[in-house]
Amino acid sequence: MAPVLESERLRRDVPSPPWNDVEVLGSVDSTNAVLGADPRPWRVVVADHQSAGRGRLDRQWHAPHGSSIALSATLPLPDDPRRWGWVPLLVGLCVRTALSRLTHLDVGLKWPNDILVCTESGTWRKLGGILCEATGGEHPGVIVGIGLNVWQNESELPSDAATSLSINGVYLDREPIIVAILDELAEIQKVWGTSNLDDDYRAACVTVGQHVKVSTAHAADAEGVAVDIDESGRLVLEQSDGARTPHAVGDVVHVRPAMPPASDLRPVDRARFVDRIEEQLLHSPRTLRRADVSELAGVDSDFPRRLWRALGFANARDEDVVFNERDVEAVRRMVEMVGQGLINEQTAIGIARAVGRSTDRMAMWTLQLISDMMLADEGFEVDTERAADVAERMVAVADHLVPLVEHVTRRNVANSIARMVADAEPESHVGVVRTVGFADLVDFTKRVRSMSERDLALLVIRFETLASDVVAQAGGAVVKTVGDEVLFTHRTISGGVQIAFDLLAAVEADPLLRKIRIGVATGRVLARQGDIYGNTVNRASRLTALAASGEVLVDEDVADAMRKIDGVDVFAAGPTQLAGVGEVNVSAVSRTGSHTHIHEEFNR
Repeated sequence: MAPVLESERLRRDVPSPPWNDVEVLGSVDSTNAVLGADPRPWRVVVADHQSAGRGRLDRQWHAPHGSSIALSATLPLPDDPRRWGWVPLLVGLCVRTALSRLTHLDVGLKWPNDILVCTESGTWRKLGGILCEATGGEHPGVIVGIGLNVWQNESELPSDAATSLSINGVYLDREPIIVAILDELAEIQKVWGTSNLDDDYRAACVTVGQHVKVSTAHAADAEGVAVDIDESGRLVLEQSDGARTPHAVGDVVHVRPAMPPASDLRPVDRARFVDRIEEQLLHSPRTLRRADVSELAGVDSDFPRRLWRALGFANARDEDVVFNERDVEAVRRMVEMVGQGLINEQTAIGIARAVGRSTDRMAMWTLQLISDMMLADEGFEVDTERAADVAERMVAVADHLVPLVEHVTRRNVANSIARMVADAEPESHVGVVRTVGFADLVDFTKRVRSMSERDLALLVIRFETLASDVVAQAGGAVVKTVGDEVLFTHRTISGGVQIAFDLLAAVEADPLLRKIRIGVATGRVLARQGDIYGNTVNRASRLTALAASGEVLVDEDVADAMRKIDGVDVFAAGPTQLAGVGEVNVSAVSRTGSHTHIHEEFNR
């Protein structure tokens, strides 16, 4: 432990700008008081020791010389006074983020100003506190005071409810912690006039979900379940009669958890278990009705209703409390895009429908994969206990999955834009030119009759995985898979046929899949809502139905193109009537020397 702060080290490492005045003192009454005498923004005062440090409600805060961080900084307040209540909360989030960067600790936040750490015993103990004081003047600012226990041992702490970094196995100089906190403060100040980080605070706040008592000097104590932090940063308590009251100030005591952990609810109370799982996934409890969402988002009630329906969710009654702050933010973002002229309302509803459908399928698919992984050795059978196990694993996976989904979405948008630009033609046309392929597992229906559900699941998963890998490897796109069929496209004829050949070889080499037949056609298709339509798609589908096991049948344009490519054999069948399509000149194609079975008429 360094008993004296290294002033030169701090001045060197503290980011400047924005911080333009870093003062390191030995002993002071209060670092907040020092800045109060000259509260110009972006000043910092740190001290080795405070003799009259204080927290909220004028509580005294003492620590041995050189054992703690006593830090104060001045920053501009948000322009909107309605955001001022969030400032101390976001300062707490800033400290939590800084400690997460530097340590392994599980840091939580107690509304409104305590920094907690979860100890090895699983209990939350106080690591530090925050005191924010507004300054007057033409441009109001805030003095942010932060106290953090670093080197104290048990005997040096004021109570059993307190702890320090060193007690929790963290041995760090105070200087890098101060620098990390100031770095995070500078970043958070940029956005604390917005609600961008409000949900991050709600997720980190251990008060939400607890049965608490709020005490103030001028009112009777209030007890209830802490269900939310509202848009003004107030703690919302729900009383036993269902009434909800926001509290802007008060001393909070966590009486007990409002609801036991999800793991303690299963399998007895399924509804409460599912509610808790939802709350963990959404990082926010249900606190709002439809009218609340409309009011907070600044729109009439019809738009959120239509948006909710387009996303694929069941309509809620007006009196149902089923929404939360994240729903408000989602509606608000769509409203902003419409208001800025980026999209119109009809397009907003269409985008919501696209997102809803694709993410619904992704969620079901991902959950099924997690379930298959966990239950493969037990025959994929799901009972209440196993379902709960899968649900809790999915919650753990979800936080890691969301950034991946955002990244892949951006990449797919970039790829879609690239394809659109490449498809653009000098003259306007409806649709784009694509080579379309249908691949169909042979005798699938017959095989299903004699398969167990476990074997059927393995077969479908194997086919989807193999088809996706083959199509992606060749630079194509899977449009959809439906059990025993896969619909794929490629921008070129040769690329589409290569996919067909590779699929044929891969399936025949797989002992579980064994047989497949494929139809390929080329021409203009209409792409809508993630699917493709038109005569080209119909031709490919009918060619697949006509093909024998192990065959690739193609239309005339594909055959003509493949005749010009070395290493490909083309067998012409001549005109053939395809149901619902009409007469098509059908050919079979194969890699040279690999075609072993074709229709009789193809030999002429």
